Amino acid sequence: MNKIVKNILLLSCLAVVFASCDDFVFGNVHVDYNENPLESKGLARSGADRYVDSLSKIKVSEQVNNPDPDGAFNGWATCLAMFKEGHSHGDGMMHGNFVYHNAPWKQEEFVIIRNNTAKWPTVEVQRQSTVTYLEQSDGKTGPDYIRIIGGKLKRWGLCLYFFNKEGKLMNDDILDHSDEYQIFFTVSEVDDKGNPYEVMDCRGTWKPKKNKFGDWKKGGTIDTTPVPSPFFANTTTWKERAERTPKIFEYTYRDTWIHNAMADGARELFNQRLLPPLTREDADWAVAPYDQDRVGLKGHFNFDIEADENDALHEEWPLEITRRLDPATGETGHYTRPSYLLPKFYLSVRVMKCPKGKKALIPKDEYLSRHSTYVFRSPYICSEAYNPDEPKEYGADSEWKELFRFNIPIKVFCSSFDTDPTTIDPNDPLYFYLGHEIGLSPLDALEASQNVQTHGIGGGSGFGNWFL
Repeated sequence: MNKIVKNILLLSCLAVVFASCDDFVFGNVHVDYNENPLESKGLARSGADRYVDSLSKIKVSEQVNNPDPDGAFNGWATCLAMFKEGHSHGDGMMHGNFVYHNAPWKQEEFVIIRNNTAKWPTVEVQRQSTVTYLEQSDGKTGPDYIRIIGGKLKRWGLCLYFFNKEGKLMNDDILDHSDEYQIFFTVSEVDDKGNPYEVMDCRGTWKPKKNKFGDWKKGGTIDTTPVPSPFFANTTTWKERAERTPKIFEYTYRDTWIHNAMADGARELFNQRLLPPLTREDADWAVAPYDQDRVGLKGHFNFDIEADENDALHEEWPLEITRRLDPATGETGHYTRPSYLLPKFYLSVRVMKCPKGKKALIPKDEYLSRHSTYVFRSPYICSEAYNPDEPKEYGADSEWKELFRFNIPIKVFCSSFDTDPTTIDPNDPLYFYLGHEIGLSPLDALEASQNVQTHGIGGGSGFGNWFL
């Protein structure tokens, strides 16, 4: 009798298994999008965790400005900004680099912004997050600005965490009302206290040495004192500097359906918030970045600054490249590649609101309009990160109104472009300026850079699995 019962149970189990396989193979699977498996990829751990935990326990009793009393930013009191180093994963995707604590630069840096009753929120760069391991060993403190390495190979993620006076994280409430909000990012015309300032070029001034025929000779010098950037000369308004912003950085929006979710590093629209009437179920039909709902709580920067070959202060790199040999003469040579501007500026983070239905007003181009699945998509695109007035060019009024803004100090202190791809040399501009920033010789900066890990072994501490 027991044998018969066992056989019946076995046949029952097999029937269930085969029925499940049949449903899977033939597509008879109904996904409950309230329990969407795409959402199961939560935010990977990062250094922001300890800040979020701390800020969520703080009750703010002081009065604060409240420019959005009936909206999602009602009663905001504190904002945490995390800058995280990473690299491109193709299309609009970014993979956060493994956090290597002994690196000669920081891979996660933090700013706390506190709301108050003054016109400008208080911006506090967390200097313990900007100081490197080597500087800390020498008893130094970190600078009061965010350190950025520029160049095409780098991505810098920016995540904003907003808290109200009770310490509640507001991000999901903001995302639930994303059709009314967008955060814009540009080079600011004023500093964190609202005072005008000059955008500086941290390359300083180069002084190449030449012979009587005008040919390059070794022995040139570099004055590292920052100079006002000619590129930003005579720019005094937000609009003027916003127009030049695309020459300094590109910002890519990567907002998700909920705060506690992120991309998977392989699919461009994985977990990405889409414009109405699109939903999570429409991810396979959408075409990024056109169909993304741009908010600005998550995204990344590429400081791929264009070289100015007509810059009189930086015509030729004055230091000898010691490891390059001329095959004909056996002599060392000099660096001939044009150099990027290394700007020090304030990043304008501008939180803006519009009436419902007035956010995405830019019509899609003719190609996208002809696309066979166009009927499933929103016919409009959101404004670019540097230009909230862009829809006016298309005959529409976006009606954006600024709620508040804050300005974060940024220094692009070196660029991965400023190196010779055919050789590794300590006298490349990359290692010269990297060493200058943290007090190392160019040779020491080169050697320290060689030990940095981009991907942690076996996932490392988990930080290396951070995707936007």
